[in-house]
Amino acid sequence: MTFDCIVVGSHLRFDGVYQRPQHIVTRLGRHVPVLFLEEPFPAGVDRSEIRETGGVTVLRPKRRTPGDPPVDLATIVAVTAWVDGRKPLIWLYTPMMLELADAFAGSPLVFDCMDELSAFAFAPAALLEREAALLERADAIFTGGRSLFERRRVLGERVKLYSSGVEFEHFASARTLEPHPLLAALPAPVCGYVGVVDERIEIACIEALADRACSVVLVGPIVKIDPVVLPRRTNVHFTGQLSYAILPEILAGLDVALMPFARNAATANISPTKTPEYLAAGLPVVSTPIADVVASYGDVVTIAADPEAFADAALAAAVPSRERIAAGSARAREVGWDTIVARMWADLRRE
Repeated sequence: MTFDCIVVGSHLRFDGVYQRPQHIVTRLGRHVPVLFLEEPFPAGVDRSEIRETGGVTVLRPKRRTPGDPPVDLATIVAVTAWVDGRKPLIWLYTPMMLELADAFAGSPLVFDCMDELSAFAFAPAALLEREAALLERADAIFTGGRSLFERRRVLGERVKLYSSGVEFEHFASARTLEPHPLLAALPAPVCGYVGVVDERIEIACIEALADRACSVVLVGPIVKIDPVVLPRRTNVHFTGQLSYAILPEILAGLDVALMPFARNAATANISPTKTPEYLAAGLPVVSTPIADVVASYGDVVTIAADPEAFADAALAAAVPSRERIAAGSARAREVGWDTIVARMWADLRRE
């Protein structure tokens, strides 16, 4: 592919939970300039907010009436001004921004498919049709997990598996840090989940664990569900979203890391980034039977199918196996983001 800048269209905020898009685009930004376009943000006055962060230019359209699809003419004008005559590569995380490819016809197009977005709550009605069009047009399709890859591999060699990775040293520092003050005084064992709390969480698993003699911590924003459905007990603690920088301190305060995912359409094809992050931190991990977790980490993660078994497994994991912790750490070390994005970059330059 021939390009000298990258325009990224994302359904996720750059300053939201730090995950796959941020890890990838900041590393791509070491090679060429990168613009990260967010979906419109409600505001009293129409304008485009542009800022530099992490070596990436972030463009947030602010609109009195955010539209659907989210890329309007004013956004195209702002993106075109940033491109400034260069040849962009269009890199999409959502099919709802396909107008970016239309605006820069002839530019190479990459779809980094990190989730089955059509299965999520409140997915736009047009998403499936737009994804079909994006899959047909894309020059390269990267998938964030095995299940996503298997569903799309019929499209041929354009489809490549790039499961999510970890900044190993960042999370491994949890082993030597003091626990964050939010967790330091909690009664042990402390069992925690770090990530978005939404329709993918099996609330019954949290409730079952809350019935045990332990502390339960949920670290992350609550979105797309009514917070009232979450258990409110003296031993259940919600921190809200915390910065990526302090997550090792949070993990240092945990005895067990949790992945209490429901088994529904929204989780059928997920490949949680947090799996290698937890393992790098040297924590025992307990998960419900998510297909990608079982396939890639089933020998180093404890799998429990129902809420009572999940709670029992979490308490049992509080006395970890040194051998299993070492094996999980070694597995996480193999999937560093620098290595993954270097392979992506080589693929882009070979196309």
